Amino acid sequence: MSLIDYLCVSGNLDGRAIEFADHLHEHFLDPVSVRNGRYLPPTAPGFSSEMRPASLDELECPGGAAWR
Repeated sequence: MSLIDYLCVSGNLDGRAIEFADHLHEHFLDPVSVRNGRYLPPTAPGFSSEMRPASLDELECPGGAAWR
C-alpha cells in the first residue's frame, strides 16, 4: 500500500513510515525486500502476500500445529 501511495497518490516519501516484520519473511513465496531503509517493489506480480502452503497448514487457526 505504501508503494501505491507513493506512485499514485502523494508522489513523495516525506513523513512516511511503515511497519516491517522481518521475522515473517520465511512464510511468504515472494517476501519483501528492503534496501537502504526502503521497500523494493515485488519481483512477482501482485502484492507479495501469497503464503507458503506449509506455513498455512502450520498456522491455520485453530487446527494448525502452532495452535496445538
